[in-house]
Amino acid sequence: MNLGLIGNCSYNALIDDKGSVVWLCWPRFDSSSVFCSLLDDEKGGSFDIKPAEKMQGNKPWNSKQEYIQNTNVLRTEYSSKPAKFEIIDFAPRYNQFDRSYKPTSLIRIVRPLEGQPVINVRCNPTYDYGITKPAISTGSNHIRFEGLPAQLRLTTNAPLTYITEETPFVLAKTLYFALTWGQPLEASLKQTCEMFLEKTVSYWRRWVKRCTLPKLFQEEVIRSALVLKLHQFEDTGAIIAATTTSLPESAGSVRNWDYRYCWLRDAFFTLSAFRYLGQFEELEMFADYIRNIASLSTPERLQPVYGIDLNSKLTQIELRHLKGYKGHQPVRIGNQAYTHIQNDIYGEVILAVAPLFLDPRFVADEDILSVKLIENMLTHIENKIYEKDAGLWE
Repeated sequence: MNLGLIGNCSYNALIDDKGSVVWLCWPRFDSSSVFCSLLDDEKGGSFDIKPAEKMQGNKPWNSKQEYIQNTNVLRTEYSSKPAKFEIIDFAPRYNQFDRSYKPTSLIRIVRPLEGQPVINVRCNPTYDYGITKPAISTGSNHIRFEGLPAQLRLTTNAPLTYITEETPFVLAKTLYFALTWGQPLEASLKQTCEMFLEKTVSYWRRWVKRCTLPKLFQEEVIRSALVLKLHQFEDTGAIIAATTTSLPESAGSVRNWDYRYCWLRDAFFTLSAFRYLGQFEELEMFADYIRNIASLSTPERLQPVYGIDLNSKLTQIELRHLKGYKGHQPVRIGNQAYTHIQNDIYGEVILAVAPLFLDPRFVADEDILSVKLIENMLTHIENKIYEKDAGLWE
């Protein structure tokens, strides 16, 4: 699959090389999907911006996808003689008032580059994983999708009639699409989108500049680091194992699991990578998450996986109404792994937070992590060192 990942440490979205948003869950990683054509191209919903080939004399279109260098801003370019256009996709994120500004919004900027390309725009959101179909109404410059848990609105300078009726039209100027959840965009569309783009690009490039890189494969390390960064839920510090659910490990294996949760072991490996990169903010946020997990867990044991909101019960259910990725079923949400006994996680939790105590760059701070937590982990290890479990490789 050819998919680009964008996000802002609050939510992630996947966009294919044909200009379609095929996966997006709002308002956070583990919420219901708004677009999930990745799992069902009929019921899942998607947000498509594509060339209307029949209006171009059936000339073939070529597309390529890349990131704006050292950022999580995605660029998809379409070309077909004599027309060319690009789509810039990103989730706004930057620092404002000493805090991270990361609204639940998706920005799509469509620019004509050559000729007069003819495009189709289709925005077809759903909720409850494809069950709920919102009612559609229009304002002067926006489309409202009503009947969802929060207000979903698409604000744009494109003709609303062409979007709602899925009519091909000429891309004669730069178009801006701001899809928002909850708080709608009530400011200048063009000015806000361009400002979001500039500040988001600057944020990611400053973050990359703080990375310590090896001598070899620097571009690959940067891209991997940016992807890992998108998998931390900044609100709580949890680190998810993956953006998606129900992608099969192999064809017909039925090992289609929901990975939008925080496996303590996986988080350790992610934090180790950040440490090699010289990025420690992620470790401090995760340490706060672990402190809360430890304080709320039963005295008997830690689970291998928790929800990003500290939820300890991740009941697994199957969504039989969805076809699944390329027909591979079942589609699952939740993960029964929370019931597993995997005692190696105690050591990995200690290793994950150890730099806060052993690295001289950190000044001891009881507000970040208490020594009591480490003592509790050691006590667990002492009590369970001989207990049979489903360990590292189950």
